[in-house]
Formats: sequence, C-alpha cells, structure tokens
Amino acid sequence: MKTSTKLIFQAIELKVNKLLAENKQLLHELEELKKSESILKSEIQQQKNTIETLQTQNKISKLAEMLSSTKEDKKVLKQKLNTYVKQIDECIRLLSE
Repeated sequence: MKTSTKLIFQAIELKVNKLLAENKQLLHELEELKKSESILKSEIQQQKNTIETLQTQNKISKLAEMLSSTKEDKKVLKQKLNTYVKQIDECIRLLSE
C-alpha cells in the first residue's frame, strides 16, 4: 500500500510541477502581450496625431488655395469680409447701447 501511495504522491507532484511551469510560461506570455499592447497603443496615438496634423495642413492648404485665387475672387472675398466686419461692428454698437 505504501508503494501505491508513494506513486500517487509522485504523480500528483509531477502534475503540480507541470502546472507551475505552465503557469510561469503563461505569465511570461502575458507580460509580452502587455508590452505589445503598449507599443501598439503608442503607435495608434502617433498615427492619430499624424492624421490630425495632416487634416489641419489640408484645411490650411484649401484656405490658401481659396485665398490665392484670381483677383476677382479676392475682390469678392474682400467685399464679403468687409460686410461681415460692418455687421459685427453694428452688433457691437447695439450691444453697447
């Protein structure tokens, strides 16, 4: 009976050691995955920043393109701006009363 118990104990001990080794390996894999996740999140943030910068540059380019149009377009734009300035001045005057 003692030999049988000893064999069972050894089998259990082997299984426990195997589970401990597997646990250690899984913890290592988890750490590696966390590092990868962190790197990917950083890359995503950099790409978002790049997208924002490019969108801003695109808006500026479109505005510059619009402003550097023909003389006639510039004249119309200037008239619109003058009209807006007059309207704003009138609003300020009315608010001041």
